[in-house]
Amino acid sequence: MVINSQQLVDREAVRETVTGVTHDIDQRRWHNLRARFADTVVVDYTSLFGGEVQTQNGDDLVDGWRQLLTPLTATQHLLSPICVVIHERTAEAICHVRGYHHAKDPGHYEFELQRESAVWAIHRITFRAFYQTGNSKLLQEAASRLR
Repeated sequence: MVINSQQLVDREAVRETVTGVTHDIDQRRWHNLRARFADTVVVDYTSLFGGEVQTQNGDDLVDGWRQLLTPLTATQHLLSPICVVIHERTAEAICHVRGYHHAKDPGHYEFELQRESAVWAIHRITFRAFYQTGNSKLLQEAASRLR
């Protein structure tokens, strides 16, 4: 397959558009995000949420994401390399994505302190987890190896 210079330019433009979606979401640049979508968008989250494939206008899609994500403290979307196939007037882009979504106070510590002479000392510490990822028993497993 011979790739001409216009195809290289097109591939890079497609990659920039796809990558820009995640950056705009994470930076809450809703106006920029909207500019990346057509007037009508087919949205398929059936493998994640079930339901049906939906057709939405771009304004409604971005507004829905804005409403869903605004209450979160932070999001981060990481993409793998983006594979692009250019057709005459269409393109396909495929990549893996990992999304991190953090709500306000994803976890916090609670301390109880007592004054001991002129120093405040922590008497009790409690961690209240609201979000966790990975092996929840990792520290227990490491501690058991020390015994």
